[in-house]
Amino acid sequence: MGLSFGKLVVLAILILVVWYGFKYASRVEAVRQALKREMAAQRERARTQAKPGPTLAAEDLVKCNRCGSYVAAHAAAGCGRADCPYRR
Repeated sequence: MGLSFGKLVVLAILILVVWYGFKYASRVEAVRQALKREMAAQRERARTQAKPGPTLAAEDLVKCNRCGSYVAAHAAAGCGRADCPYRR
């Protein structure tokens, strides 16, 4: 069970492969964590910068008995027909 030069070289190569494999895996994990933090920061910036749209009040509509079009109940305007109940 002697240690020959060939066995020592193979052992050194295996140790180097394992060593660099761990270094590569830790580097990949660090990049993954950095990307995860950056994406979270972008989402937070987008959430804080998002401006809510203008709030529009709902209006009741009234159907015209003559032409069938809908007009606002509080400011009904005529449709242009002579028999329109909502004249200007």
